[in-house]
Amino acid sequence: MEYNGGCVLAMGGKNCFAIASDLRFGLENFTQGINTPKMFKINKKIFIAMTGLLGDIISIKQGIEYKIALYSKKESKNIKPLVLITMLSFFLYHHRFSPFLVESIVIGLNKKEDPIICAMDVIGATSFSSKFVVGGTCSENLYGICENYWKPDMDWKELFKTVSNCLILGSNRDCLSGWGGLVHIVLPDRIITKALKTRMD
Repeated sequence: MEYNGGCVLAMGGKNCFAIASDLRFGLENFTQGINTPKMFKINKKIFIAMTGLLGDIISIKQGIEYKIALYSKKESKNIKPLVLITMLSFFLYHHRFSPFLVESIVIGLNKKEDPIICAMDVIGATSFSSKFVVGGTCSENLYGICENYWKPDMDWKELFKTVSNCLILGSNRDCLSGWGGLVHIVLPDRIITKALKTRMD
């Protein structure tokens, strides 16, 4: 799980959410790249983020994109967050005897524009949160910092500031993550993407 390193963080606000990740791709302590995506846009209101083995991340992304395409064609509508959570959980559980070594996060806005946040383990067991979820090699650091910084009903500007600080501080003392960061702020009518500068040593 920690071989390629990396960390992800998702946090809810008032009618918005933020999802962030570092950019490092490593082979244990050796840094191989500094522009590795760990967050994937499903539609205007839903994102998936994953940490773990990069090959497994790509396999899950391709499998879920195929299932979403079938769902959209059959139902003639965009997928909803809870449907995607069920779909991904079943997909991971289906491979439980040789599981993907990946921690997954699904976050999206429901019909009332409230954030739905869910984390999953390698076999698809779900854990919902009304605040935030974290994953990756520095998840313990991130969890403590997010618990301290998070507060209810943050607007998108305050949410961006909070998530940025949490990601920078959480990955600051972890050699397997960091090397820059990326934050997506998702609002009902638009998506704002910003890059972060972090330690690169």
